Amino acid sequence: MKRLTFLALALASACALAADFQTNPVPALGQNAKDQKAFDPAGKGPRVLFVGNSITLHGPRPQIGWTNNWGMAASARDKDYVHLLQKKIVSVRPDAQCCLLQVAGTFERSFFKPDWSCEKNFRWAREFKPDIIVMFFGANVPKTYDDGKMDPKPARSYGDALDAFRAYLDPDGKAIALISQGFYVRPKLDTEKETVAKKRDDVFVNMEDIRARADAHGRYNHPGDLGMQLIADRFWQHIEPRLRK
Repeated sequence: MKRLTFLALALASACALAADFQTNPVPALGQNAKDQKAFDPAGKGPRVLFVGNSITLHGPRPQIGWTNNWGMAASARDKDYVHLLQKKIVSVRPDAQCCLLQVAGTFERSFFKPDWSCEKNFRWAREFKPDIIVMFFGANVPKTYDDGKMDPKPARSYGDALDAFRAYLDPDGKAIALISQGFYVRPKLDTEKETVAKKRDDVFVNMEDIRARADAHGRYNHPGDLGMQLIADRFWQHIEPRLRK
């Protein structure tokens, strides 16, 4: 099997365990400061960009018992949803290139700040020129945003920032974007995500049945192996037909 080119820009974490499925005890912040992006600009195969948080990539955090460098909380690298999807993608398109963008710090914890901009944070991802964009994040957005109690008031809404981000990554409007509900129930974010997906004629990916399953949750209240498999399968339902065209 041809090895896919794989990028990782990570910024992640702290904290402890939790029983509440709607609590994110391990925000993906401050993990891997080094930018490891790598792709072949001359490559002709489809380009898939995974945009996410600690579920997408979480660097080692030994003080909480996490010593891995892949999507939390899969038991092995090849069992997180990104690697499961990569395997499926390469089975159809061996020439595909995949990159990963970790946005816990650069989007989830920053979109509401006056000086936030896509150009400052995501220039390389735009240069990647993705054909398919998987957007699966939101858990690290402060809860005060949901109840309208952020102080100071957000400079922009999550939806407006997401819309700008989506447009920045695909300025020609040629990419297919999957804008997904998160693994945690955040109705306000889900509503704003769906609004952007409809505006852009993108795919809005429903995760309600997966995140409601107790057996889909693993360590640190992140998806375990079953959760990762279910997430990968859900995304694949939308990606496979487009790769086979």
